[in-house]
Amino acid sequence: MESEEAEEAEAEDLPEGEAPREPPPPAPHSEADPGYRVFTTRFDEVIGAEELADPAELDRLRAWLDQQLEPLRGAVGRLANKLQRRLQAQQSRSWEFDREEGILDAGRLARVVANPTTPLSFKVEKDTEFRDTVVTLLLDNSGSMRGRPISIAAICADVLARTLERCQVKVEILGFTTRAWKGGQSREAWLAAGRPPQPGRLNDLRHIIYKSADIPWRRVRANLGLMMKEGLLKENIDGEALEWAHRRLVGRPEARKLLMVISDGAPVDDSTLSVNSANLLEKHLRDVIAMIERRRQVELVAIGIGHDVTRYYSRAVTITDAEQLAGAMTEQLAALFEADPRRRRLRRVAA
Repeated sequence: MESEEAEEAEAEDLPEGEAPREPPPPAPHSEADPGYRVFTTRFDEVIGAEELADPAELDRLRAWLDQQLEPLRGAVGRLANKLQRRLQAQQSRSWEFDREEGILDAGRLARVVANPTTPLSFKVEKDTEFRDTVVTLLLDNSGSMRGRPISIAAICADVLARTLERCQVKVEILGFTTRAWKGGQSREAWLAAGRPPQPGRLNDLRHIIYKSADIPWRRVRANLGLMMKEGLLKENIDGEALEWAHRRLVGRPEARKLLMVISDGAPVDDSTLSVNSANLLEKHLRDVIAMIERRRQVELVAIGIGHDVTRYYSRAVTITDAEQLAGAMTEQLAALFEADPRRRRLRRVAA
């Protein structure tokens, strides 16, 4: 009775002719596809690598990673140095001349010698695009990457992050997997709810931050060892991971944003696909890629290991063996930096 009286009192307080307001509809789970369904996000997590293992275990896993890939380190290091030389060569060409202050332009001293009344000429290094650039490396942490592919992906991300940092480019390293096989707590909640049909994504996401863009590499070096942890790698729900990485990049202050995805297969989660349409996850991935490429806030490139990612991404390369990953990552990054995004935009407008 008391609750009925309270409701009547609230109704009386409303202006005449105005009905009680309904609660706003829940926000969609995906900007790319408002119809994309998720049964529950209650058990999802975004977590730092250091929270998934104690410091001693991370150091041990990192040492194992280094030891396992010692034969590869020389080749990866040479490619990283090649990338650094190419980036620094572009930086060294970026100068403004005939300035009133800055670094003395020795190449124009002859004019002063010939005519002492000529003022000294100075030059100033321009703020290159590199110094206002952030790169995100998004690594597939699914079970099919277990073994050599994930080891090589970890060491390549590590070495290239160091290289780009030397060139004053900020780098973020992210990974994506699920917390459980076979749906985890999300599936248990669905079963308890009576198995409603077409529940949407039905597993607990785990998105891992190995290195944030604002943290120096030396402080998180051990974090990459986490990828060697037994039992970490499970399912891969690529679309939501890509949308998460894109949101993080769009929120950054840098003018230029690059996102590189490393994956070895199409999105797969048995729990989700067993009770939804077979193309639910793949369609969402395509929708997210289309959104990113349409908005052009982030430059997107993908590398597929033994899996043809060119059918998803407009800018992509497929390699047949994980051993080729270092070369592919280096070349793709170099190509992105050597391309002038403003010139590309002008070409699009002209077309």
